[in-house]
Amino acid sequence: MRLTKFSLLAIVFALMLISSEILVVIKQSPSKGAKPDLQSMINQHPAGWQPIAGSSVDPNTQNSTYDLVVSQIYRRADGKAVSVVITWSLDGVRRAGHPQEVCYNSQGFQVSTPTNSSFIVGSQKLDVVTFTGRHGGNIEDVIYWRVTGGKHDVTIHENFLLTHRFKEVARLLIGDIPDNIMVRASSWRNATDPPSKVHIDYIKSYLQSLNPKTRHFLTGL
Repeated sequence: MRLTKFSLLAIVFALMLISSEILVVIKQSPSKGAKPDLQSMINQHPAGWQPIAGSSVDPNTQNSTYDLVVSQIYRRADGKAVSVVITWSLDGVRRAGHPQEVCYNSQGFQVSTPTNSSFIVGSQKLDVVTFTGRHGGNIEDVIYWRVTGGKHDVTIHENFLLTHRFKEVARLLIGDIPDNIMVRASSWRNATDPPSKVHIDYIKSYLQSLNPKTRHFLTGL
């Protein structure tokens, strides 16, 4: 049987997926480094914002998609609220932060087409993925990004599996398994209201309030 160009590509892709799984098993090191203190990171907040009930750390990591998950809702004096979620996994290949548009869709949200966007934090440009999730008469405006092995990543879902695997197979061949961080911020509004930027305002102030080491850890910048 003669192999077509597409058949060859399919075989190469399948071998790449298999090799990445094998390399992860071979090179995984459960004792690699200490877990980051995500709780203290998310507890820090800029002036004018107050935490409300909603902070959590998943204590049962064996049953979690990630090794660590923290979340917190903050409210401003004008009543506007922001939800922040941070995940971390030691195995940034098989347990990387999920494309959040997929998670929202699986929870019953009508999700807009995700796009890449950016805004300035201090003197640096932060690239993010942005989308909206509609649930009934409410809309949630969402931004998120990932950091894999210290490298900023805003790959949109359609390209995520292919690009993620290619990048990580290359990394596995020459180094350790990278960890992965996902940071998500969102705010809510009525369907008739204009798009919200409250979560963007919060993230900009939050990142500028962090020390350079923590800011680099969370953004890769």
